[in-house]
Amino acid sequence: MKETVQKITEFDLARPANNQLAQGFFQWCVVAPDLESKCAELERVYGPAGFWIMEDAPLLETTYRGKSIDLRVDMALGYIGDTNIEVISPRREGDTNLYTEFLEEQPEGGLHHLGFQVHDFDAAAADLTVKFGPAAQAGNFSTGGSHFAYFDSRPVTGAYTEILWFDTETIASMADLRAGKPPVI
Repeated sequence: MKETVQKITEFDLARPANNQLAQGFFQWCVVAPDLESKCAELERVYGPAGFWIMEDAPLLETTYRGKSIDLRVDMALGYIGDTNIEVISPRREGDTNLYTEFLEEQPEGGLHHLGFQVHDFDAAAADLTVKFGPAAQAGNFSTGGSHFAYFDSRPVTGAYTEILWFDTETIASMADLRAGKPPVI
């Protein structure tokens, strides 16, 4: 039998993270053509206790590839432990966006992005812009200032990278959802 060779990179848990994303993995997201059947499938396979489903989710002031768009999606949020699970399905009445583009390439849907909650949105966006170019899509999802941006990290991970900054109301809503109490918007 062949001997397994083991190697490890420099590893030091006492070393502070030197990347904006290293302290805030938050979610994984699937984009699907049928939101409710994908939620049911994810419940069967991975076991979240359920999903909070928002039809025509409130996404505001959104840009896609640098141009303003009318983004219309249905969205579901659930939790497995501390990890947020998101399912997004674009609506027909919205403009072309990252999700419709994804479904054109993969009609059955699939893993779309990994999401990171960041404390310094501008610094994280600047870092990701250097690595991956300008945000492919960005916008707000509350009137309190919570916002998001996607960067095309597919050459590295096979999925987009999303950064999220949450206002205090959104932080409270996500904590309620994680505790099994879906918020009301």
